[in-house]
Amino acid sequence: MVCLTFGLLLGSSAVASAEDTQDPRAIAHDGNVTTCGSAGVSGTLLKPVVDYQFTGGVPNVDQYVTITGVSGGVTVSAVVVKGGDGYNVYVPGRLGLPATPPWTNLRSPLNGGGNIPQISHWYVCGTATTPSSITGKPTTTRTSRNTTTSGPAGETTTGSTAGRSSSSMAGGAAAAATSTSSVVNTNQSNLAYTGFNGGWLVGLGAVLVLGGAALLVVLRVRRKA
Repeated sequence: MVCLTFGLLLGSSAVASAEDTQDPRAIAHDGNVTTCGSAGVSGTLLKPVVDYQFTGGVPNVDQYVTITGVSGGVTVSAVVVKGGDGYNVYVPGRLGLPATPPWTNLRSPLNGGGNIPQISHWYVCGTATTPSSITGKPTTTRTSRNTTTSGPAGETTTGSTAGRSSSSMAGGAAAAATSTSSVVNTNQSNLAYTGFNGGWLVGLGAVLVLGGAALLVVLRVRRKA
């Protein structure tokens, strides 16, 4: 009977000791933290569901949280679990924590009574790479646009808007000047015709002048007679 009682006490003590030990996968700290920097880890706060998936971890209800997976392009630098008077920092790939999830039964340190407290809050730190950065930087292709300028006598000059030489610029200016003079001459030749012709007035004037001269000659002859 004594042996049986001693055995039960020894077994209970062993179970209690196993439950009340600190998690060897984590580094325990006293106090409270709410950011990655204050916890001494790199990265920024990652977004639940969007950047990683989990189960448990309900504040003031659960004692454990399990990270079941991370999204593509996401790198986790640490998981911080706060409860009681301290917090645990879990770093993937260190102290026996696998480098990739799942990371199971993450918890806060033991409280002053030697028990595992309920989680007050927890968060995940790391980096999330945008899809554009994953696929590479977008490339920009510049294309030069060819332009055609009509010169005198139907001459056509083809050039590029990018990297045009000074000689082609000068030729373009000459062509532009020629085109301007051609436009002026064309506009003058294309003035509206009103139907007025003054040639017959010139002839009529000549006839009147001659008639007047003849009349003066006749009058002089009569006076002399």
